[in-house]
Amino acid sequence: MAATACGWRLAGGGARVYRPAIVVGRRDGEPGRVVALTGVHGTTGAALVRCLDADHRVERLVLLDQRAPAVPLRKASFYRVNLMATLADQALAEIIVRERVSTVIHAAFHGAPVHQLEQAHELEVIGTRALLRAAAHDLRRAGTLTNVVVLGSTMSYGAHPDNSQYLSEDMSLRGGAGYPWVADKIAVEEEVARFRARTALPTAMIRAAWAVGDEATLAARMLAPLAVPAVLGCDPLVQLLHIDDLVDLIQLVAHEPYDGVLNVAGSGVLPYSTIVKLAGRVRAPVPNGTLRRTVQALWTLGVGLVPGAHVRYLRDTFVADIGRMVKDVGFRPRYTTGEALARHVAARWTRGRLAA
Repeated sequence: MAATACGWRLAGGGARVYRPAIVVGRRDGEPGRVVALTGVHGTTGAALVRCLDADHRVERLVLLDQRAPAVPLRKASFYRVNLMATLADQALAEIIVRERVSTVIHAAFHGAPVHQLEQAHELEVIGTRALLRAAAHDLRRAGTLTNVVVLGSTMSYGAHPDNSQYLSEDMSLRGGAGYPWVADKIAVEEEVARFRARTALPTAMIRAAWAVGDEATLAARMLAPLAVPAVLGCDPLVQLLHIDDLVDLIQLVAHEPYDGVLNVAGSGVLPYSTIVKLAGRVRAPVPNGTLRRTVQALWTLGVGLVPGAHVRYLRDTFVADIGRMVKDVGFRPRYTTGEALARHVAARWTRGRLAA
C-alpha cells in the first residue's frame, strides 16, 4: 500500500509500518476522498492540513475555520465558519453537500485550558453538536458522507488513586469533576455517542494521550520550565504520544472508517520523574494541597498554564489500554513513550542551536 509524506505503508506479512515515504498518485480511475477538517490552526489540525494536502488518496481538502491557513496548499478549499454561530449547523450542512464531503475530521478543540469557560463550552460542545447535526442532515438526504473522526483525550478518564492499571475504552469517564476543560471533552464524547446511536454512521472517537513533538502541546508546555512542578511523594506513570503518530492514526481511520472509541498512545510508560529528567528539567516536588493552591492562584492571576484541578494528573496515574488500537485497527505508533520524548527533546535542542 502506498504512503504519503506523512503516512504509512503495508509491510511484508501484513503488518502496518508507519514512517515517512514518498507521495505517489492515485491509480487511474480510483476515486479520491473529499475530507473536511475543522480546527486547522490547532496543533493537530495544522499538522493534518499539511499531511492531508500531500495525501494522494485525498482528492480535495475542505478547511473549516474562522481564518484561512497561511501555508500554500495544492488542493484545499477554505470556508470561513464559526462553529459557535446560531446557524452554524445549516452552514456546515450546505458545505458538506456542495463539496460532496466523504469524511469529516473534527479537531476544533482547545489544546490547553482557557479562562473563557462559556466560550470554550460553546466551541467544543455546542460546536460539535452543530457539526454532527450537519452530518446527520447529509445522511438523511442520502449524501456522500461515509465517516467522521473526532479528537478527544485520555484525560477524560481522570487521574484517580483507584484507577485500573490500564484504562480500557469501556471504562467510565471521571475526569470532569471540578475541571471544566476536561468536562467539556466528556460532553463532546456524549454528543458523539448520541450521534452514533442515532445514525449508525462509522464515527471514530479518538482518546489521545498527552502529545509531544510540537512545543505548543500541553505536555510540551508543562515540560518547558527549567523547574517542573510535581506532587511530593507521588510519581505517577505517564504515557506520551508523538504528534506524528497521532496524525498517522487519524489519517488511517479517515481512510479506513472505524466505528467506536479508540485509545491512542505510544507503547510503554515512564514515571513522571523520569519524564522530567529525560526532558532535561528539574523536578520541583511540593505537597499536594500547597501545589494545588499555588497552581490555582497563578491560574486566577492569568499567569498559569493550568488550573489547580490539573494537579491530580501530576499525582495519580491514568494509563490507557491501547490493545484495541493495535489489535482491531492494526496501528502501532512509530515511537514509544520514551522515543517520542527523546525525539521531542532532540528537536527542541536543534531549534535552540539554530536560534543561537
